[in-house]
Amino acid sequence: MSADRPYPHEIKKQWESAIEAAPLLDDEKTNLFNIIDYSQPPVSLTTLKKAAEIYNIDIKSIDIENLIKKLQTLENIKKEKPSHIGTNYSVYYALTHSSHLFQSSSDIAIKCRRYFSHLFGNVDENKSISKSTFYTHVLAARDVISAVIESRIKIVEKSETLGSDIITTINSDMLSAQKNRLKEKIKILSMLSHKILTPGEKQRDYNSSEKQKTASNVPKHDPWHDERLNVLAKTLLPKRQRLYIRRERYKQHDSAVSGPAENALFKMRDIKLKDPNETEESSENTIVQRAASSTLTRTDDIQLVRRRTKSSPTSSLPAITDLARLTDVTIHAVLAQPLYSELKYFAILLLTLGLPPERLMRLTTSEHVDTATDNHHDDRPHWCTAESVLCYRLLDGPSLNRSNPTNQWVQLTLPPSLTEFFKLFPLSERPFRGARSQLNRHLKRYFRNQPGLIPTANRLSASSWLYRRPHAIDDVAATALAGQFGLGLSAPAAYRQLSRKELQHVFDKTLQQLGLFEPTLPVAMPVNANHTSASVGSAVAQPPEFFQSIFSDIRQNMRSSQAEIEAWQSYKPFPADALLRFSQLISAHELLGWQLSTGARPVGPRSGNQLGQKMQWVHDKNSARGIESRVIPILPNVRESIKSLHRWHSLIIHVASSANVAIGDQRTDRLDTPAWLFKPQRGKKLILRDMHWSDLSTLQLSQLINSPRNVARHSFASYLRNRISDAQVDAMLGHARHGRMLSSPRSETPLDMQNYSQLIHALKEWLGACGYQPLDWSRIPWHC
Repeated sequence: MSADRPYPHEIKKQWESAIEAAPLLDDEKTNLFNIIDYSQPPVSLTTLKKAAEIYNIDIKSIDIENLIKKLQTLENIKKEKPSHIGTNYSVYYALTHSSHLFQSSSDIAIKCRRYFSHLFGNVDENKSISKSTFYTHVLAARDVISAVIESRIKIVEKSETLGSDIITTINSDMLSAQKNRLKEKIKILSMLSHKILTPGEKQRDYNSSEKQKTASNVPKHDPWHDERLNVLAKTLLPKRQRLYIRRERYKQHDSAVSGPAENALFKMRDIKLKDPNETEESSENTIVQRAASSTLTRTDDIQLVRRRTKSSPTSSLPAITDLARLTDVTIHAVLAQPLYSELKYFAILLLTLGLPPERLMRLTTSEHVDTATDNHHDDRPHWCTAESVLCYRLLDGPSLNRSNPTNQWVQLTLPPSLTEFFKLFPLSERPFRGARSQLNRHLKRYFRNQPGLIPTANRLSASSWLYRRPHAIDDVAATALAGQFGLGLSAPAAYRQLSRKELQHVFDKTLQQLGLFEPTLPVAMPVNANHTSASVGSAVAQPPEFFQSIFSDIRQNMRSSQAEIEAWQSYKPFPADALLRFSQLISAHELLGWQLSTGARPVGPRSGNQLGQKMQWVHDKNSARGIESRVIPILPNVRESIKSLHRWHSLIIHVASSANVAIGDQRTDRLDTPAWLFKPQRGKKLILRDMHWSDLSTLQLSQLINSPRNVARHSFASYLRNRISDAQVDAMLGHARHGRMLSSPRSETPLDMQNYSQLIHALKEWLGACGYQPLDWSRIPWHC
């Protein structure tokens, strides 16, 4: 609620009332309120320490320890920070959070934080202000200044205020992506820096109809406007000529009657466009022409075409993408054209990569790959002169890896001719500026009288798919070269990890198929040079060896607990702690094996599954974003191990009960996956409930501590994409209609049951490579 968001002067009053009884010296009070004025922290010791930390960096060093000791005795000051701190104390949150203004300690960052603190240090109560507007202004300034700090671009201080220099920097070409994304917020910061607005001041809505009313709520009238409306109302409309088409019921026509008069009546003329540049769709008009003479009239022809169109099956109608693709003959005719070098290489990259022409025209020459990839909001392609590679960011699909953002960047080495062409341009130059319109005009002049579609830049880019896909393992690898996966492939692409050598291979083979292959391709950039990852796509996926050590640690830790349980006798105290640890390790072993064998989303409170003999039902997506379930195969060894675990849990409940140790069974029928035995914080009774993936974190397994929760799912998809069909991978992952639907009660992706044995073999190979081995239940204590 906006009522819970105090203004800067209200925060200061809260602190004044909280420290009334504090035995502080005058210097200590001065230092305290200097910190409060700078970052506006809430009344809390935790937030005060953080505010003092940033004050020491930005302004001057203050001894805060003695001050904190004196304030700890006060009851009015809480130790922990309040909830919703980002919303209610937006200035403090922006200054102290590491993802905003506190992401760097450079001189530019310090100056920006000082300016931000000064800008929102107070509000003008004489003006119409609101807390929600103040919050909006803080967010706008925070995001713009954070984008400038994150870009690491030096701010040239030319103006009187730093705010004007920040606006100049964000509007530069180097931050074009941020400028487009923060367009409205830049306007707000600009008005604040030029004092057109004050923080929290309401803006007048000039689009409202209220501007046409006076203070007495009477609509304004313009005499000239009223007189003009009266004149127009009395003016008669010009007469229009209508073309009346004769109907067959009034007059019968035959071949003898039709003559020059009838032809003149139905003569159609081309309508010339006002714009001399025709659209790309102008050549797609369908013209129906008779193959032989007929006695049918024009009206008969119109009815015939309409009936034929309505009766034609929908599946035979070409799609929009098919209409935009060109034939091989046309493609080779385009490549044979005597084009200028920039147009020739522009057309080649459109055909081999499939990048949109608008994006390829923004290609910029840069010096290093690191410089280009540091800005994860930049959507421009870059030619990096130092490494001689072409790199551009994937606009969707895989998530960003903060530690190594190159997982979102495609990097390709180009043929020598293209490399020499890019060397002609200095840094920050755009070699293909305006190339699209020039190429379209040239192709239109040549292909105007040729049959078929007129080639254009967009059609060359759309035709690239036909040449890339045959050389790629799956659709994801082929589409990655285009820089954007779209709605259909963004979800599958998020889980797959692709080798950079694989993408380079697709690019080279595409060049070869187009007849542009040059045998002396440059040497590929070595892996990990300039901190470049060897893969692109998912940053979460791991090789099978990653999970081998996890299973090994689980089995190793089971031995000590197992030995303690086996040594127990009925006259001794029941080994509850050993049983608890042993049961958790077994459940972790089986759940991890099940997750790796299915590729399912991590089991959570809303998940559901049922295990059958050969197939299993998995319902692992049930949230506000969507619902999805599917039926997929289950490996026999995994199924039998989980069933043995359920029988063992029933036995230990009976054994513990005989030793006067109660185990509460809270399992539900929604999950057939392993159960989790744990001891609640209150009470001595052990509880057995459905196990969730988050329970694995309590075991402190070294490899899983810092791993994302969906590491098994990403690794599953990345490994199997090379071994089974694309449709089978998507069916196992549960992508309903390849990601086109947010919600589906059942996945509509086919499983391809004809290759069922191949799928089972691949799943067994994957699970074995991960180090999963079914437990020998005959050696497990209390198992029969």
